Amino acid sequence: MKAKVTLKNYLTLPDGFYTAAPNLLYVVRGNTRRFVFRYMVDGKRRDKSIGPVSKVDLTQAKSTAKEFLGRLASGLPLTQSTKERLAEEYSRAEVPSFKSFAEQTIEKIKEVKRWRSNKTYTNTVQYFNSYVYPVIGNKRIDEIKRADVVAVLEPIWSAKNQTALKIRTRLESILAYAVNEGYLEFNCALWKGNLDQYLPPPSKVSTVKHHISMPLEELQEKLKCFLPANNRTRQLILFTILTACRVGETAGAKWSEFNFEERVWSIPPERRKDSKPYPHRVPLSDQVVELLNSIERKGEYVFAVRDTLGSKYSLSVLLKRMTGTTATMHGFRSTFRDWAAENEINDSVAEKCLMHSVGNAVFQAYQRSDLLELRRPVMQAWADTVFALQPFRKF
Repeated sequence: MKAKVTLKNYLTLPDGFYTAAPNLLYVVRGNTRRFVFRYMVDGKRRDKSIGPVSKVDLTQAKSTAKEFLGRLASGLPLTQSTKERLAEEYSRAEVPSFKSFAEQTIEKIKEVKRWRSNKTYTNTVQYFNSYVYPVIGNKRIDEIKRADVVAVLEPIWSAKNQTALKIRTRLESILAYAVNEGYLEFNCALWKGNLDQYLPPPSKVSTVKHHISMPLEELQEKLKCFLPANNRTRQLILFTILTACRVGETAGAKWSEFNFEERVWSIPPERRKDSKPYPHRVPLSDQVVELLNSIERKGEYVFAVRDTLGSKYSLSVLLKRMTGTTATMHGFRSTFRDWAAENEINDSVAEKCLMHSVGNAVFQAYQRSDLLELRRPVMQAWADTVFALQPFRKF
């Protein structure tokens, strides 16, 4: 038997549907608590929302339900409910955008200590800046629909499933506040019975096979295997680690691609994995500049003798022999990305360092900057971290 709805217990009742008064339902679902007037018209059931508990208390809801019953008995149409009156007043006021509401709510959640740690808060801000705001940030909070949530999650659901799952839970938390404050009637970020009808189950999403990476602490210790950097193999491995680039980009580096005055290396379009039609600029750290200056120029290629390039696969074999590990050259990029996340480097900046696309097509169209100047201190900090256990020395 359902519990009786009273002024003392209606704010603490568990999930369920309760009869609060004749024709008055009290609906509790997660963080959502609202009153609904249920009536019949031509033999068909109709539900009319009276409002959430943040706007309407039990006494007001009962009064409104009694008023509705009286009008129905007199054959009159229902007048504005408390919810509708509030909505009308609300519509005359300035409705916040999703971004404005989310930013305020994220701070509110932080204040009441609902995040597990400060890192969760920081990651949430970065996730929303990178993936959410570019898609729905400018929409009014009261206009957010399920389709908007799907538009945020679908582009990264397979490629970055763990990130997408975290974003969904954050969205659910924020939209719960929107429901409680009367902006929305339904939390469209809920999974069960909602998004699970539009996105594949996380367990069925194919996972990307990752290259074996080397933990940062091990990399710092194994760095001595590449010092002194007195041959092309050691030089190429060090250069690849310090720039966080792909071997296909570093092995083919030409001296003509470097601007030592501006401390920039420009990877030409033909070596870009993302096929963008313009060069990718890589800021050079102090360690990279010193490494390059230590290399004798014997042709147009930096890391090739007599202009012949070696195989990236044989390079990985040599790496394993030199370090006694199963790490791969590409795995150093994962080491860099983990380091960036642990040190709360902005997501967009970190992804740009790896020559990854950030956000959806619309966001990419607006963000044309390669964030070069923001990446400079990041790459210098990365090089300093890699060399933390080694004296800064001539290569």
